[in-house]
Amino acid sequence: MSLLQNAIDSIQVGVEDYLMDDDRRYLSAVRNICAGILLLYKEKLKRLSPLHDKEVLIKQFIKPICDEKGNVLFVGDGEKTVDVQTIKKRFKSLKIEYDWNRFEEINKLRNNIEHYYTDKSSGAVREVIVTSFLLIRDFISEYLEEEPYSVLGEDCWRILLETEDVYQAEKKTCKQSFETYGFGSQISEHILENIRCPFCHSSLIKAQDQSDVFPSLVCCSCSEDLKINDVIEEEKISYKYFESEGSFASCNDTGSINSVVKLGDKWICFSCQEIHEDMGHCEYCNEFIAGDLEDTFLSGCLMCDGQMGHYMNSRAYNDD
Repeated sequence: MSLLQNAIDSIQVGVEDYLMDDDRRYLSAVRNICAGILLLYKEKLKRLSPLHDKEVLIKQFIKPICDEKGNVLFVGDGEKTVDVQTIKKRFKSLKIEYDWNRFEEINKLRNNIEHYYTDKSSGAVREVIVTSFLLIRDFISEYLEEEPYSVLGEDCWRILLETEDVYQAEKKTCKQSFETYGFGSQISEHILENIRCPFCHSSLIKAQDQSDVFPSLVCCSCSEDLKINDVIEEEKISYKYFESEGSFASCNDTGSINSVVKLGDKWICFSCQEIHEDMGHCEYCNEFIAGDLEDTFLSGCLMCDGQMGHYMNSRAYNDD
């Protein structure tokens, strides 16, 4: 079993203990969650270890050896692994900037439970446990550079998401991911307020690697891969103009209302997923439109163009 899997197993058991709503199980939750967090730290060190010894940085003692070519290499010595203080020293020497304050709270509580006793109320113990949930989420996301929902499993991640701090941190990451791919802050806020995952109805949707015109998406609640049309169609979003004129336009190629959004210096349609260069206002209703305006009667929107076409056909028929 891998080091990371051991970490996840400990955290999952700790979360199960936490859900029991029993004072005795809270103490067990502290032990298991703290052990799981320490294993996450060791996993980070393991990933930074050199190829010749992938466990050298998680060993308490390190010794130099010479390989067959006379090169000096450092390898782990013995079975004992790093403790908290050694992990701190290794992080510092590797220039891993990490705020240890949140961990110290749960670690101190664990030490008191293991070696002495705790005079904290069950509510205070529960609060420390909940605080550790954000620590777990942040370390997996920022330092292991993985998605918490994939690492922790759906059931465990759902419990963490129910805590306000974890939810708000994930929501912030989702918003930043959209802005990274060119969605202006005002537009991304509007999108994130309205889109929902069609599978679990969560609003925690994250933009991922760029694919064609739009980035691919993933639900940070149920881990389903999504496309922009999946989340737009779920709520049938009706876009409205912002104070900054021209944030949205209607697509003249598909007839979709306000489906064209300005991303950076490009106008892109959510419906047809095409980049539009032709922009203008309908000469009849003044609707801001994008798409092919050359083959229309009015250089206008499809609705007005269709109405005018119907009118002109009627006149031609009557003239005959």
